[in-house]
Amino acid sequence: MPTALPRSKVKQSQTWNAESVFPSPEAFDAEIRSMLESLPAIKAFQGHLGDGPDTFIEAMTAMDGLSQRAMKVQVYATMSSAVDATDQQGAELNSKATSALAQVSAATSFVDPELLAIGEARLRQWLADDPRLKLYEHYFNDIFRKQSHVRNAEVEELLGMLRDPFNS
Repeated sequence: MPTALPRSKVKQSQTWNAESVFPSPEAFDAEIRSMLESLPAIKAFQGHLGDGPDTFIEAMTAMDGLSQRAMKVQVYATMSSAVDATDQQGAELNSKATSALAQVSAATSFVDPELLAIGEARLRQWLADDPRLKLYEHYFNDIFRKQSHVRNAEVEELLGMLRDPFNS
C-alpha cells in the first residue's frame, strides 16, 4: 500500500492555496484578534433587536459580516489541519479557530431568544411594512418552527461557549 507523502514533500501546485485565504499564520492570528475585539459591538445589540427594523437590520448586517469572517478563519484552519493530522501548527490553527468561533457563537446567541420574545406577530408586521426584511423571512419562519428547541439567552450563550470544549 502506498504511503501518503507529508505535505512538505507535495508540490505546491498540488496543495490547497491557503495563502489565498490568509497570506500567513500571522495574518490569521490578526484576524482572530480583530474578530474577538468586535464582539462587544455585537453584544451592544442585545436587548435592542425589538427597537425596530432599522436596528434589527443593522444588527444582522454586523453579524453577517462577522459570520463571513469567522467562516474564512475556519476554512484556513481546516486547510492547515485536515491535510496532516500530525502537523502541530495545523492543529494549533484549528484550535485557535475553534475557540474563536465558540466565542462568536456565544456573543451572537441572544438573537433567536430575543426574536422569539419580540413575537411572531410583530416580526410578521415588520415583514409586511419593510421590504428590506424580505431577506429574513425564511429565517423568521425557521425560528418559529424550532422555537421549542430555543432556550433563553443565557442558556444559548452557554451552549455557544461549549462549542470549543465539545469540538476538542
